[in-house]
Amino acid sequence: MLTTPASHHKPTQPMRVAGVVFLLAAMLSAGLIWHQERQRREHARAEVYTLAQDHARAAREQLDRALSAIYAMAALVQQGRGQVDNFDAVATRMLPFYPGVSVLILAPGGVIRNAVPLAGNEKAIGLDLLKDPVMQQEAQRARSTGQLTLAGPLELRQGGLGLVARLPIYLDNAQGTPEFWGFTNVVMRFPQTLESAHLPSLLQRGLDYKLWRVNPETRQTQIIAESQSAPLIEPVIQGFEVPNGAWSLSVAPRLGWGDRAGLAGKTFIGLLFSWLLAYLAKLLTRQRAYKINLEQQVTERTAEIQASERQLSATLDAIPDLLFEMDLNGRYLLCHSPRAADLLATPVQAFLGKTVSEVLPPAAAEVVLQALKQAHELGLAHGQQFELASPEQDRWFELSVARKAVSAGQEPRFIVISREITERKQAEKDIQKLAYFDALTSLPNRSLLNDRIGHALSEADRRQESLALMFLDLDHFKNINDTLGHGVGDQLLVALAARMQSVVREQDTVARLGGDEFILLLPDTGSKGAARVAQKLLQTVSLPVQIGPHELTVTPSMGIAQYPRDGDDLETLSRRADIAMYRAKQSGRNGYQFYTTEMQLTTDRALQIENALRRALERDQLRLHYQPQLSLSTNRIVGVEALLRWQHPELGQVAPVEFIAIAEASGQIQGIGEWVLRTAALQAKQWRDQGLTPMTMSVNLSAVQFRHPDLPELVARILAEAQLPPQFLELELTEGVALHDPLGAIAVMERMHQQGVKISIDDFGTGYSSLSYLKRFHAHQLKIDQSFVRDITDDPEDLAIVNAIISMAHSLGMNTIAEGVETQAQLTLLRAQGCDEVQGYFFCRPQPPEELVAFLRAHN
Repeated sequence: MLTTPASHHKPTQPMRVAGVVFLLAAMLSAGLIWHQERQRREHARAEVYTLAQDHARAAREQLDRALSAIYAMAALVQQGRGQVDNFDAVATRMLPFYPGVSVLILAPGGVIRNAVPLAGNEKAIGLDLLKDPVMQQEAQRARSTGQLTLAGPLELRQGGLGLVARLPIYLDNAQGTPEFWGFTNVVMRFPQTLESAHLPSLLQRGLDYKLWRVNPETRQTQIIAESQSAPLIEPVIQGFEVPNGAWSLSVAPRLGWGDRAGLAGKTFIGLLFSWLLAYLAKLLTRQRAYKINLEQQVTERTAEIQASERQLSATLDAIPDLLFEMDLNGRYLLCHSPRAADLLATPVQAFLGKTVSEVLPPAAAEVVLQALKQAHELGLAHGQQFELASPEQDRWFELSVARKAVSAGQEPRFIVISREITERKQAEKDIQKLAYFDALTSLPNRSLLNDRIGHALSEADRRQESLALMFLDLDHFKNINDTLGHGVGDQLLVALAARMQSVVREQDTVARLGGDEFILLLPDTGSKGAARVAQKLLQTVSLPVQIGPHELTVTPSMGIAQYPRDGDDLETLSRRADIAMYRAKQSGRNGYQFYTTEMQLTTDRALQIENALRRALERDQLRLHYQPQLSLSTNRIVGVEALLRWQHPELGQVAPVEFIAIAEASGQIQGIGEWVLRTAALQAKQWRDQGLTPMTMSVNLSAVQFRHPDLPELVARILAEAQLPPQFLELELTEGVALHDPLGAIAVMERMHQQGVKISIDDFGTGYSSLSYLKRFHAHQLKIDQSFVRDITDDPEDLAIVNAIISMAHSLGMNTIAEGVETQAQLTLLRAQGCDEVQGYFFCRPQPPEELVAFLRAHN
């Protein structure tokens, strides 16, 4: 800040600066005070206007709720075509739902005939509204316009000040022309009519109010309600429409809009103006929040009231059941169900006044009376059910009864809800049937069978009788489903189920376990009896069945277990009957087998092998041995066949013929086969790296491996991992596997051929070959089964077969290899017949790779 030497100061300068500062401060204070005063007045008027708006809206909503009663009565008149039965009772129940309404009136022809409540309104009965000096003008205007009119406030004949709402009713006459019927009237008393508007609460805020209207006849202002008679000071006015006119609410502060402290006092404390302004802002903000909160509470409360009213009016319409009011004797007093006409075969009037004993059958009436008695004692009864006969179908109903609150000395009354549960009852029956019977054949299912077997075993034990349990499986049924579809298969099952039932006795049970599996329970049946039933089933089930254009024939395979010889409980008998059934299938199907101990041993052995096989790979129990293959033209070893061996620490050496089938059935063959293929490929590559003459590695494929869709990709991946050229891998598969799905086999072999992998048909001559497919298989070699080689020197037929196979293979451009060569004589004959290669014990047994290396080096 710049300063000047003291010698340069003028004595008058501080006063001048002080005067300027004071003047500016005074002007600023005056401007702020003036601006604040104007803003305060505007805020006050806005606040009062908002309050007036809220209270006016509440008054209007109160009037609307009260006036809705007049439309309800009009609906009753129109529904009854001018005749309202029990108006007093109906109106009495209506009044509590319309706060502010004191009297409900019917005036047919303009003459008051009914007034509820009658007490205190006796003077109104007989009054002709169209001629009454007070009501005449309003009534005639309502009749001529057909609109709802609101008269008042006026002095009521019943005494006191109030409003009268009047709605003209027009009904169509016989010619269809609307004709004046009369009025429905609602009387609203002051101050009850305006209670929800809470106008007196304005006084607590220091506000005066006047609720007024302009009389449509005199055009003069008519005061409806006011806090004082003196005129209001610059009031804010909020108007709202009512039927046949408009009302206005004027509100103003009792002491006016000005600030009594005066502008002089505010100027004197100008230095505190900012603080006061901030404080005022704080007060205004707090007041604004309070106002918003109040509005929200009013809105929520209003919504709750409206929702309650809608809920109350809609509840009865929404109830889909019959709702009656009864006394303790079962007398029908009222019907509250709007859909009663749709649910009852007879009109409601036929019930009212009668008891349930007069209306319902004795059994049903007794259920209702017992429910009423229980509700009388406990206050509530629920769940009682009764059945009524009907031409279409029997109908079921369920009761819910609640005791109704009544005044002291009144007879007990009950609200009875009758719900039709016919569909639910039918569903319960259906569920019961589904729980115990097969949905397709209607035979007992496993659950019902278990119950019957348990009972039958108890009876057999008590009577010291035998019992037979028979498992029946249809042979090759899956082919029918796959070929003709499940629809035909289902029809066949239904037909065969009926045949099975026709064979057995009434006390026997034929149950379906699922698919094409059935089980028969034959109480009091020994071995001979079970055999006779099995024979009958073989004859009956095997007969052709005509389903549409198809004549189908299936045969059964059956296994039989007997109590007590084969077991004394359901689990044991079921397991052993199942074992016997599978033995029947293994024996050629279309037959039956009784359970034997030998079967159990075989089954136990198979299960033991299956479980042990699951850990064989990870426990390094599998090995590959290799058997050389000799070329007869060069007398050199041109290949080896990889043969799987399994040495188990407890089971010992397990033959491949025993565990390969189990691996296929249990799904383990994929993992084992992949291990064999990879191990053999790696071994072939290792021998090449060791300098041995390149040889073909032959690996047998099971049927499950060959049908796997990813086989070509697996082979390609393993060859890439082992870095073995594909021409040194040969895959062997039996002709049965190849011919199971010839077209699919051709596609797989084509992909292998394109990869460069060789295909050999193993055990040739033991199946049913088709030359038309064989020539398309892309196989480079046929392997002659050892069963033909074994007796080739003694059996001319075997020699002829071998000769035919060799000739056919050569004509198709294929090589031949004979397995199982064990003698020089066999070798000489095979060489003479032109066989290309041989393998067998005569040259070398299958050996581990480390032992075979020395043999290979020595021979070649």
